[in-house]
Amino acid sequence: MGKRVNNIIHVFLEENRDRIIGLAHEIFGYAELAEEEMKSAAALKAYLEAFGFAVEEGVGGMPTALRAVKGSGKPVIGFLGEYDALPALDQPPVPHYCGDAEKPGHGCGHNLLGTGSATAAAALAYAMEKQGLPGTVVFYGCPAEEILKGKIVMAGNGCFSELDAALSWHPGMENRCGELAYLAMDSVRFHFHGKPAHASAAPYRGRSALDATELMNIGANYLREHVTDDVRIHYAPLPADLKPNVVPAEAGSWYFVRARERENLDDVVNRLLDIARGAALMTSTTVDWEFLSRGYGTLVNFTLCRLMHEVMCEVGHTGFCENEKAFAAELAKNSGFAPGAEILDETFDTPKGEIFYMTGSTDVSDVSQIVPTVNIRVACSPKGCVLHSWQFAACADSDIGRRGLMLAAEYLAQAGLRLMTEPQLLEAVKKEYQDKAKGFKPLM
Repeated sequence: MGKRVNNIIHVFLEENRDRIIGLAHEIFGYAELAEEEMKSAAALKAYLEAFGFAVEEGVGGMPTALRAVKGSGKPVIGFLGEYDALPALDQPPVPHYCGDAEKPGHGCGHNLLGTGSATAAAALAYAMEKQGLPGTVVFYGCPAEEILKGKIVMAGNGCFSELDAALSWHPGMENRCGELAYLAMDSVRFHFHGKPAHASAAPYRGRSALDATELMNIGANYLREHVTDDVRIHYAPLPADLKPNVVPAEAGSWYFVRARERENLDDVVNRLLDIARGAALMTSTTVDWEFLSRGYGTLVNFTLCRLMHEVMCEVGHTGFCENEKAFAAELAKNSGFAPGAEILDETFDTPKGEIFYMTGSTDVSDVSQIVPTVNIRVACSPKGCVLHSWQFAACADSDIGRRGLMLAAEYLAQAGLRLMTEPQLLEAVKKEYQDKAKGFKPLM
């Protein structure tokens, strides 16, 4: 470990290892979907209260959201946690598939994410208390990330603005210091309304909402040719229980639309709304829509990224043991991964001072528009293991995932302490944010 690593934080994590791992395992077992995380939120609340945090429930307009606070005064350093699961990704921590496709599972590792961020908050607060340091530690428990909702609603209701900086992480396949920008995204459901009729005896009396839906989807597919390369458009039909012998009076599609820049996304979505109107005209139906979520892209703070790189290198990596490597190899074998996909990453990327654009989205991006934010990645699975898969769910309750959890908690806590105790560093972080920020305006 480097000379600036705080040993109080390290000892705290080691002494509480069983409790930390136990919480991650508990939340893994709950595997609650977005907006249903009652047990997971309660477990995190009890965990932080045991370390002396004052915890508020239902903050920011989200019933399963938390705000936990310890300390007083400035600076105010925040940690962001998530704990929702994904549908149909139940899987125990074994390297072959034996899950239940009817049950949710932690195929994105949010059991690790929420636990790691809460633990970082607890470790930082403990170190500050031991050293008599001023400052406030805040943990925000953020539900419904998987539907890009929790932090967006919370931000619109005033959360996060109290922070001088926000630190977060995500389980992944590599260790990265956060120079990653996620796409702005809209989640919107289109509902077409027609007239029902017998599809064989009196089809002329019907006005098919399904025809309108299909025509809209065709139009959306033609739209793909005339958008910038960063745009992503994908959809699923609504509902799933239509019958062939009835002209459907109700049908629709659920769209995710993404782009790097919010302005470009707005333009693409407006064109998609015109396509929906046109489909309704062609079929003598009507259409309406509802935005479930509207999020920004990431505002990368390179000063925070450099800090995270320094901390990650100073703390180092404990290295994966032979049992963990054997698990990864067996997982890769049973999944048909290409050679090399079983590798567990123990290295760190190097800051380049330039953005690496991701093709996914996260509501952490909305927080980055409000306060300086960094979102690192820590390896919790082998390199061939993608998020939102049963393979990742298997890793999320394995020793591989637990090792990543403990490392992430230390990286975040050590970085938080440096922000607390190095005013010039925090000032540089805030200046970069102020130079880039355009002003946050809630979209919902």
